Amino acid sequence: MSEKNALTKSQILNRKPILQEVQIPQWGGFVYIRPLTVAEQTKLAELGTKFEKANTAARIKNITLQVIKWSVTDSDGAALFEDGDLDQLLQSDASAIMSLQDAIIRYSGLTEESRRELEKNLLSRAEEASS
Repeated sequence: MSEKNALTKSQILNRKPILQEVQIPQWGGFVYIRPLTVAEQTKLAELGTKFEKANTAARIKNITLQVIKWSVTDSDGAALFEDGDLDQLLQSDASAIMSLQDAIIRYSGLTEESRRELEKNLLSRAEEASS
């Protein structure tokens, strides 16, 4: 029988994210990731729309590397990368970057279908607001 534990508002709002280790053999070790927040998922959908027709390099720098910047942390949960690191990350092994992005997307509960649904909802809200 499982024990029930009703969370308080304070416990929910002050909860630290649970970090997950992701092995990146191309880099010779692992990194910690945290799930994307709702705000970051919303920003991700906006970036997807904004850079939908952009070239591959722009999409990787402005979407993929942003996701990595938001999610990769040190062992205490503090962001490991800053905006100034993105150009250098562009020089990283592509398979490492794609593996890391896939792990973050999975850990955040974002499938392709859920990402499309989020984008659709944002577009719908934007259309309603402009009416």
